[in-house]
Amino acid sequence: MGFADFPFESRFVTLNGHRLHYIDEGEGPLLLFIHGNPTSSYLWRNIIKPLRGKYRCIALDLIGFGKSDQPDLDYRFLTHYRYLEEFVAALALTDITLVLHDWGGPLGFRLAQQHPGKVSRLCFMETFPFTFDWDEFPLPLRPVFFAFRQERLGRFLIINRNLFVRMVLPFGVIRHLPRSVRRIYQRPFRQRESRYPVYVWPNQLPINDRQDETWQAIEQIEKGLSRMSQPMLLLRFRPGAVLGPARIRWLLDQIPNLDISDCGRGLHYVQEDNPKAIAEAIGQWLQPPAQTDTGQPPASAAHRIYQSDDYADSLTWYYGESGYGNALVAESPHGLIHFDFCDHKDDAVTRLKQRFPDACLNEQPTPALLSALENPGTSHAPLHLCGSSFQRQVWHALLDIPAGSTRHYGDIARQIGSQARAVGQAVGKNRLAILVPCHRVTRADGSVGGFYWGTELKQQLLDQERTTAGHTP
Repeated sequence: MGFADFPFESRFVTLNGHRLHYIDEGEGPLLLFIHGNPTSSYLWRNIIKPLRGKYRCIALDLIGFGKSDQPDLDYRFLTHYRYLEEFVAALALTDITLVLHDWGGPLGFRLAQQHPGKVSRLCFMETFPFTFDWDEFPLPLRPVFFAFRQERLGRFLIINRNLFVRMVLPFGVIRHLPRSVRRIYQRPFRQRESRYPVYVWPNQLPINDRQDETWQAIEQIEKGLSRMSQPMLLLRFRPGAVLGPARIRWLLDQIPNLDISDCGRGLHYVQEDNPKAIAEAIGQWLQPPAQTDTGQPPASAAHRIYQSDDYADSLTWYYGESGYGNALVAESPHGLIHFDFCDHKDDAVTRLKQRFPDACLNEQPTPALLSALENPGTSHAPLHLCGSSFQRQVWHALLDIPAGSTRHYGDIARQIGSQARAVGQAVGKNRLAILVPCHRVTRADGSVGGFYWGTELKQQLLDQERTTAGHTP
């Protein structure tokens, strides 16, 4: 299957006398994908292809978009929401995991808040379940969208010249979009009258210079974020367009059950930039935790784990003596991020700076850092894992290995569907000594195997854990 292929069967449901197009692929837990402006279900094609083997993937075309009808409607936010609500009811969808982008975000968040019994989880990217002002709007696009919101000029640019589809969409992607892909996105909007739904959305943006019914509805969503109990996953991209570092920190403060996964490079239409990373992040997040051989929940279940490919904000660190030697431990606002055994403080600080060159470092013996140093083997502090999607997948598997037990690299590889060599490389990149127990992975021939902090310390850790757990070496 090629990058542009859309190998799915088209389905239609009639609501209020108008047909909505959707695709319904695969079997298993339900994922409902909701797009924004000016895209369609086609946006999700390269995410659904790998996920439909384990999940039921439904992606609809909002009314007026894609292959859905384009009736004479106002196409305002609440009109779209009514069609979405009726779509969910018509297909009798329950236990939904929403996957949201752009305007699909406010639509999905409203659905989750008004029908919490139907929506179990939310995954979102490059969207805005909040109000904002022009200062927060991406600077390069500020004059363009300001023009779109002027009635006569906006109509000329979007309806007459089709600039939103022809310019905003391709400029919102880092990679070069093939002509075949651009043609599919442009197909629903060949006629001037078909572009009215695209014109309405920029004028509905919840910017505080226009506090209309849409602004009020999204403000209501914003105020309800702290009361939402559903687990959520935010997919972050670099550099991104809508969700920058400040807004992501704000979302972490607002949403009780929010994890973050960095998915690499992407601008706004990130499904065209990095679909593989999106599919992997969703699959990893939804994968049910394995039970350990002790019958107890895995260790990872005790942690609220934040995920990030890089880190450039504040870090607090402290160097001191642990039960296994001198170590430097550091934490971000989200959890313990670094635990490094090192005999000399200056060397330890240098390694921390090399790992996080853009972070703002602050030396301070916080309770969490002191507790981690005193007894890292029983720390229950949240962890902030920094690495690629595959590395994090391996590290999650390490968190599931009980103290006193070991696994071979091949065992981990079979568990996650990979190869022992790749697992070994990921284990070697772990920089949270003991907290992510990479010392519990050994070679199939019975030898201890490598360890970033030395095989002597690895053997010491294994011997102590086996003694404590009542195992013999």
